[in-house]
Formats: sequence, C-alpha cells, structure tokens
Amino acid sequence: MIIRHLRLWIPVSFLLILIVGSFILPSTHPHLFEQGPSYLKDEETGKLIAAPPYTPSEMEPMGSDKLGRNVFYVLIAGAKFTLLSAVAIALLRMSGGFLFGLIYTYLPGWVRQVFKGLSDTFNFIPLAIIAFVLLTPLQKAFEAGSLYSMKFLFIQIIVISIIVIPSLGMYIGEEMRQFLKHDFITVSKQIGADRFFIIKRHLRPQFSRHAIVMFSEQLSQTLYLLIQLGILHICLGGLKIAEFGIMEHRPEYFSFIDDWAATMSINIYQIHLYPWLLLSPLVFFAISIFCVNEITTVLKEVFLEGESLKKPRKNMVMQKTSPVPNEKLFTLTGRRKDGHHETF
Repeated sequence: MIIRHLRLWIPVSFLLILIVGSFILPSTHPHLFEQGPSYLKDEETGKLIAAPPYTPSEMEPMGSDKLGRNVFYVLIAGAKFTLLSAVAIALLRMSGGFLFGLIYTYLPGWVRQVFKGLSDTFNFIPLAIIAFVLLTPLQKAFEAGSLYSMKFLFIQIIVISIIVIPSLGMYIGEEMRQFLKHDFITVSKQIGADRFFIIKRHLRPQFSRHAIVMFSEQLSQTLYLLIQLGILHICLGGLKIAEFGIMEHRPEYFSFIDDWAATMSINIYQIHLYPWLLLSPLVFFAISIFCVNEITTVLKEVFLEGESLKKPRKNMVMQKTSPVPNEKLFTLTGRRKDGHHETF
C-alpha cells in the first residue's frame, strides 16, 4: 500500500507544512513580513553598524533584502504562490495532455506525422525561450498598469501550461496507441465495443496510475522552468517598482506576491555583493524539487515497477504450462491406434 511508504509522506508533509505556514504566518505574525529597520546601530556606542541589505549574521537566518525585510519570511510568504502555481500548471498540463493524447490516438496517420514533424522542430527550442517570447508583451502591459497582478498570474499559469500540452499529449497518445494493440483490446472491438467503452474501461484505468507519476514529474519540471523564467525576469504575478535608499532616489523591482523566482530575479545582479539574496530562494527551490523527485521515485516504485514485476510471473506460468520435451512436468496418458496405452 502506498500509504505505508514513509519516503512518500516525509516530502509530502514538508511541502504541505510549507504551504500551510505560508497562509497562516502572515495572518498570525504580520510584523515578521513588514519592512525592516533602515539601519542597525550599536546599543552601547550608538554608532551605525549596518544598513540594508543585512547579512545572515546581522538578520538571521538568511539575511534581509534591500528594504530590510527578512528574506526567510519573505520566501515563506511566497511559498503558497510558487508551489500552488506549480501544482496548477502541472494539473493543467496533465488534463490537457490526456485530452490531446486521446484525440491524437484516433487521428489519421498522415495527421500524426505532421504533428510529429512540428514537435521535433520545436523540441530544439527551450521552453523558457518560448514562454519568454509569449509572456514579455504581457509583462510590458503589466508594467504599464493594464493588468493586475493576480490576473497576470492567472494568464501566466495558462500560457506556461499550454506550451507543453502538445508534446506531452503526443507522448501520451503514442503510449495509448501501443496499448490499443493488445489482443484483449482487439477482442473487445470485435465483439462490438466502441471507442467510448474502450476509453472508459481500458485506457482510463491503465493510464490513471501513469498520470499520477507523470503529474509529479511535471511538477518538478515546472519548478525548473520557473527558475529559468526568473533569470529572464519573467516572474509569477509580475514585478513592481519600489523606492528605497536614504539619501538618493533609487527605484528597484519587487514582486507583488514575493514568489521565489521573483526574489531570485530582482537580486541576480547582486550575487557578488549579496550572494545570500540569490542563494536563499535557490535553496527553497532545491529542497522543494528534491521533495518532488523523492515523491516521483516512490510513485514509480509503487505504480510502475509493480506492473513490471507481474510480467515475469505471467511468463513463468506460461512456461510451466507449456510442453518441455526434456522435462516431465506432467504425466499424460493416451491411446494408440493398436489399443495400447502410452505414457508421456
């Protein structure tokens, strides 16, 4: 049973705690997420000792950003947007991919060849580049005030999902085509089963277990893609301009929802001066991706490798029931034409 796998529930529990804490902490402890002090001074001498961004030793555990906000709590607040957006993208990819795969399965051969040719062409273009090209005009509209942050977030989720659906759907469709070649599917068609019956009774149960594994894989790939888009300054919910600095006018980009990719994106040019501003969101990304990969490993062991273990048993049964000339697995008695009995 999958519920007995401790390796599954440890990463799942960690991600759930991270998401739940992202909702609860800003409500119960709002002061942790407010803008920090403009400077730090020695209590004994009264001298200024530091100004934002503070180092991890000056503001534990991960330092602060340019506004003096604790980076750790900023990333906690953005966890719900980052992880839940990735979950939504993965769900949309799987739903759209399964529907596209069903359509692809029953298309004429020449149409499938056209889709394969187009897919092979676009496979050489990284998904991050495609998403960047599609989302950059929307980013400009957001900066101009034509889009609200949550509306922009919703559009981003749709776009990032759609660009993967064709290739994922063709992969699922090819797997379905191979599955439909089994003898029991052919027998079902011969006795009058229509496409709807085959999809409901054969394809859906078969690919439901594969879909769970593929969903976790898509979740991991989505997190990777968000990192790449963050480097290109395409972040969930868009970026806003905030003023900071005591003596001079210095506008900088900040995120409305504080997702992890945005926190990394707005500080990427400060990696040599303030490396913790870039490494902190990368640590959150790395831990989350590791948890998702562990979940994928366990799901593969439970759902997919379990199926592969059944095949040798089936072959073993067929081997035992098949006649073997040199071994007397069974004793059969037959009657010859001359009336005598003969034992095999």
